[in-house]
Amino acid sequence: MTAVSLKRILVALWAVWLTFVLATNVFDALKALGRLDESWRFASGNYNFLVATTARYSTPAWLNGLLFAGVIAWEGAAAALFWVVWWLFRRPRDARKRWCYAAFASSLSLWLAFAIADEVFIAYAVEGTHLRLFTAQLVTLLTIELIPEGER
Repeated sequence: MTAVSLKRILVALWAVWLTFVLATNVFDALKALGRLDESWRFASGNYNFLVATTARYSTPAWLNGLLFAGVIAWEGAAAALFWVVWWLFRRPRDARKRWCYAAFASSLSLWLAFAIADEVFIAYAVEGTHLRLFTAQLVTLLTIELIPEGER
């Protein structure tokens, strides 16, 4: 296995993972909107978690919906960017570097935004998860940047 292959696999795994996160949140949103039956199992449950978490400050339903839609859009952008980076691994490093930074910036900032929200809403039980995801993605980025590619 080459360094390029390893890096491409790591990017692909994040793309796949983010795609599943996105899908389960989209299905959860559809359940919340009444477009899917409550018995639908492939849904994250994150919308109800968001509602319970933001209840501390009596957050209105429309704002919870807007927040969840924002998360879905952010996850969708991050997933799409990771897929673009995966595809661009066919090209030289300089051709994909900007896209790689954009993908990681989008996902790293998502996890930090969640960590900030965890602090605001005193949701300490999940803050560790968000910080671990941030750390894992940061380690992946460092791996991609620091391991020399050498020959293809």
